[in-house]
Amino acid sequence: MKKLISIVLAVMTLMGLMIPVLAGAEGNIRYVNCEDGKRLNVREAPNGKLAYRIACGTEVEIMPTVAAPAGWAYVRVDGHTNGGFVMTKYLVTSKPGGKYEITERADNFVEVTPYTVKAKALNRRTEKSVGLRESPNKTAHAIRRLEAGDTLQVIARGKTWSRVLDPTTGKTGYVANDYMVKE
Repeated sequence: MKKLISIVLAVMTLMGLMIPVLAGAEGNIRYVNCEDGKRLNVREAPNGKLAYRIACGTEVEIMPTVAAPAGWAYVRVDGHTNGGFVMTKYLVTSKPGGKYEITERADNFVEVTPYTVKAKALNRRTEKSVGLRESPNKTAHAIRRLEAGDTLQVIARGKTWSRVLDPTTGKTGYVANDYMVKE
């Protein structure tokens, strides 16, 4: 009886160790989300020598078996024989695919003479509102939700996003160009 209990405990312990490994394989997949047109540096060590660069949208696998300091992860990238360290702030759980999901490069914005625009409803549905974002990316924190018709001042324009001043809050943020109409 003791032998049977020992075997059962050994099997349960082994299964307990395997479940996180098997379950974690899929949960460790992330995608690179960097500024449009830029590439993410993969380094030999955190803040170390550059190993190679990978494009925005690239799928990577976080390797939890390699210790990394806070803010860093060791990843494996298909097509590269060596893994490397990347900053976790550039990794997201779902693949950025739409034009609003990829952060627009800072040098894409051109300062303009401020002009007034009105926010448009999201998908022509007045019950849905558009976000005034902290950075030019739809996953960025929303400073506030804009209602259709809210007035904004465009101060810089990019390909997909504009930097705007919100007269209601006095804050500067970003709104996708498709969701504004010039007065």
